[in-house]
Amino acid sequence: MINTDTELLGRVFSQLEGKGYCNLKDIEARINDLKISSFTDLINYISGPECNGDLAVALEEMLDRLRLTEPKREEILTSSREVGQYLSNKLVGHKQEEFWVLYIDNGNHIVAEKRISQGTLDRSFVHPRDVFRWGVLFNCSAMIAVHNHPSGRLWPSESDFQITKNLQENAKMMKINFLDHFIVGKGKYLSMKEEEIF
Repeated sequence: MINTDTELLGRVFSQLEGKGYCNLKDIEARINDLKISSFTDLINYISGPECNGDLAVALEEMLDRLRLTEPKREEILTSSREVGQYLSNKLVGHKQEEFWVLYIDNGNHIVAEKRISQGTLDRSFVHPRDVFRWGVLFNCSAMIAVHNHPSGRLWPSESDFQITKNLQENAKMMKINFLDHFIVGKGKYLSMKEEEIF
């Protein structure tokens, strides 16, 4: 009986190695030989007569475990102060502007943190399409945006206001709650919601 995920992966790799597939190039070549071009093709192969019985059992078990896996979801920080400190620590010392988004589910868990763009010393380029693509992918109900000002000057630029406005408008259309836009720099933060400037 296989108890751990590591043991299961070891069994799959052992089965593949026993068939002569010792590295990823060998596996890729075999997949191409079998004309497997989708996960449907892979399932059909695993459940078909060509797949070795022991390998099929191990792969089926692996797929079952993947289906049951839930991502680790951390509780969202509960106040602007906690969020601001977390984000300012996250981006402290970064020399270029970076734009990040925290994606949150309806249970108030952070489901993902994604860097959307990295720019120059004083500018990052953000398109709402890139922000909301991840929101849809992670089925989030809310989001918090943050970008850093390496200079330490926290007041938003005209461009920052415009980005925030665009994200707000798109969030309404997507029915995603846009909670805040933080600006951080040199260990400090500004919450645009807290300052009532969005």
